[in-house]
Amino acid sequence: MKLCDINEGRAKQIAGDYDLEYTSNIEEILSDSNISAIVIATPSSTHYKIAKKFLENGKDVFIEKPMTLNSEGAKDLVEIANKKNTILMVGHLFRYHPAVKDLKNRIDLGEFGKINMIVTYRFALGVPRKDMGVVYALAVHELDLSCYLLNTEYPISLIADSARFHQDDVEEMVNISMEFPNGAKSYMMESWNIPVYGRKRELVIIGSEKSAIIDYLLPNEYVIYDTKIKKQNIENKTLLEIEENAVNKIVIEYKEPLREEILHFIHCVKNRAIPETDGIVGYKAIKICEAVFNSIKENKRIYF
Repeated sequence: MKLCDINEGRAKQIAGDYDLEYTSNIEEILSDSNISAIVIATPSSTHYKIAKKFLENGKDVFIEKPMTLNSEGAKDLVEIANKKNTILMVGHLFRYHPAVKDLKNRIDLGEFGKINMIVTYRFALGVPRKDMGVVYALAVHELDLSCYLLNTEYPISLIADSARFHQDDVEEMVNISMEFPNGAKSYMMESWNIPVYGRKRELVIIGSEKSAIIDYLLPNEYVIYDTKIKKQNIENKTLLEIEENAVNKIVIEYKEPLREEILHFIHCVKNRAIPETDGIVGYKAIKICEAVFNSIKENKRIYF
């Protein structure tokens, strides 16, 4: 195993912490026949160029999200990986969160009934990044997870707006609303400019039978609400009432999502298996991000 960073001092320090070989020259990694798979965790603007080099060289690649900063580049990487028969995996971390995986299984089994709504938040106070805004840095997670949980490739449509408070060319807040083929809606808000909650990262699922909330800061538990609005027909009139039952805290085995993600990549490399978050998943997430930017720019709903 070898670490590569163009900052040789940083490479030396990190390599020393983990007893690794290191280099500041990417060509050494590229030409090393003993290295068959790499992890790319570099600035997003460099993802395409670096990944293309290694895929064309026949090496398997794990690449952090966002996969690229445009769908053309993402599509190109997918095609190269297919041509070279290499593994291409994208780091959509929250698909490997144990609470998300458990929730997904329950949804697929029908426990929640028809999914009516997904609501997500990511709030914090931080210095805005200069290389990208909250759409690629944060919202890409929710855009992907909404499709994942609803078993669909793309929404029917979306509409978005954003705000810039400190930099003219980097969005620091975004609101996105998506509608899906089964009638479900997904609402998300992402911001680096909200200090009042500390860090707030939540996923809420509202189903016709049950609802749930995942607090991503609590890694081994989430809550299911057996509460719903019930319809009754009495004397040719439809009456709505709330039916409240149990509130259940679901405790699950703690598994570090990042570790699970990397273990999955290793499994795919060894077994030549298709990753759960392969290049196609990464490409589709970028396509939806581009639709968000188009909606913001044109101030209208974008249809897929």
